[in-house]
Amino acid sequence: MNKRSPWKRLLWLEQEYPDNYTDPSFIELRARQKAESTKKSDRKLSEAARSQIRLDFISFYQTLLNTSFIYITFTYIYYYGFDPIPPTIFLSFITLIISRTKVDPLLSSFMNVKSSLIITFAMLTLSPVLKSLSKTTASDSIWTLSFWLTLWYVFVISSTRSKHKPSNLSTNILVALVAVLSSRLSTTIDVFCFLLICIQLNIILPTYLSVTNKVVPIISNVIVYSFLNVALGWIYMLLIFFVSVFYITVLPKWFIYWKINYHKRDNDLLSTWDARTPILD
Repeated sequence: MNKRSPWKRLLWLEQEYPDNYTDPSFIELRARQKAESTKKSDRKLSEAARSQIRLDFISFYQTLLNTSFIYITFTYIYYYGFDPIPPTIFLSFITLIISRTKVDPLLSSFMNVKSSLIITFAMLTLSPVLKSLSKTTASDSIWTLSFWLTLWYVFVISSTRSKHKPSNLSTNILVALVAVLSSRLSTTIDVFCFLLICIQLNIILPTYLSVTNKVVPIISNVIVYSFLNVALGWIYMLLIFFVSVFYITVLPKWFIYWKINYHKRDNDLLSTWDARTPILD
């Protein structure tokens, strides 16, 4: 009698096993996980896993700060009516310096000139078109659309695996968001500066600056909370500040505690037993 071939996890493949056959390795895995689930006190997370959880929370918080710069810049230009040219020149100079220190100087010079020309001509072409939208679109529609685009952008950028290289989808959403808001601005120069500032703060600079860099979060927090103090008052500023501190310091600990004590092992079972990528016969 011929020995049967090993059972394979291929539903469309006809095998010499009954339909209700259960592989012994699956039973062993299930028994091992049941034994582990009865010993909650023995469950532990490695220090690397704990650090990754904290870093994920901080990365999402930094994403919110970077996104808030869009509305800070917009309020600076639209509501307060300040000249956007000085901060645009200053930020462009900072971006140029940082980019030259991160890559080869010769390559950086060529890429900076090339990318700067492309971005400049593209935004100069789009600026009059974006400004003309203010004549055909109501403000309520602009605010509603920008709100949903912001939520979509935050969701996509926080779900991106590579934090130093934003996905094309997140970049397109950001450009759409900035384009929608720029339709409320009065002059072509304002639109151009607003586009350039937002692209540098949310696309170019995050590729060079790491979240673990201590200088970046300090500067970001000082700018954001100073703006909140001026725009909303110190009471709302302190309220948002305490919520942010709670999110960064307390929520990661609660999440780690939940993951150790209450996290179900069904997901681990599926990820261990089922193939992450389809197996083709």
